[in-house]
Amino acid sequence: MTVIKREELVTALNVIFKPSGMNQKEIEELADYVLSFFGFEDTLVDNILSQQDRDVFYTLEETGILSTSSEDITLMKGKTWRIHYWHINDPKIKTILNSRKEDEENIYDKIFKEELR
Repeated sequence: MTVIKREELVTALNVIFKPSGMNQKEIEELADYVLSFFGFEDTLVDNILSQQDRDVFYTLEETGILSTSSEDITLMKGKTWRIHYWHINDPKIKTILNSRKEDEENIYDKIFKEELR
């Protein structure tokens, strides 16, 4: 289990939502909102979410920041109970952060090369 830092999530959300017009305050609030559910874990059970929470999580699932899974449990009386989970997609966030770092490095390389001309 890897813990996502607030700064990492804010940066990843900036990359995803800044182009669509979301401002920095809204992005930080979204990051805090998401992290308030997960705490120091990377998985949570879906049944603690309200419908409004779930709507936000589905939006984040479309971006790849969150993912879902489910598990079937057989109860003692023979009934099957399905449990749904939400996961912070750490590899996706790391990929976004790494691509952003590469873009920043490329910008500086480009500026440097232009100055040498």
